[in-house]
Amino acid sequence: MYVSMAITAIAAVGLLLWTLQYIRKRESLRFTDDLGASYIVKTKDTRKGFEVYEKMRKRQPSRGMIISRTFPDKIRQKYRMDEDVFLWLSREKTEGSIDPSDLEKLEFFVQEFVSHNEKAVILLDGVEYIVLQNSFESTLKFLQSLNDRIILSRAILIIPLNPAVLDKKQLSLLERELEILQVDYRLNKFFE
Repeated sequence: MYVSMAITAIAAVGLLLWTLQYIRKRESLRFTDDLGASYIVKTKDTRKGFEVYEKMRKRQPSRGMIISRTFPDKIRQKYRMDEDVFLWLSREKTEGSIDPSDLEKLEFFVQEFVSHNEKAVILLDGVEYIVLQNSFESTLKFLQSLNDRIILSRAILIIPLNPAVLDKKQLSLLERELEILQVDYRLNKFFE
């Protein structure tokens, strides 16, 4: 009798812990107060990444940086983000652009930005493009190194990512390195 009561109690505690962990992972757009984290926003809609970025920028009294495949003027017009620093992921050599295959230079720009802007918020929109221009392994190493810099500088990195563009192993490797945000409950079943 005591054994079955103990098993029932253990099962109840386990279920409670699992439920709390499940709810915590699924809370929409809620961040911890401690800085120094990199988040993957699993979504097919890149607007969700920009929404998360805007929410964090409102919470943090710091400057923001947007690194995107989308041309900066389009972002400024669509989201009214004039105060932010922009880097355009493009092979075109223009002011404010950066070659997506030059990961060292990209990391240097982010490092310089976070070292001069306390509690910076950075949006990296275009990881899929970076993977195409390099390789997944190079991109993963880049994100690992970038994550370390983000943690040490107490900044926030937000990466919107369509999980359908990566295979399960690649997605698992990214999930192991970075924190995951689910922003659309209706899409959860497609991402697990």
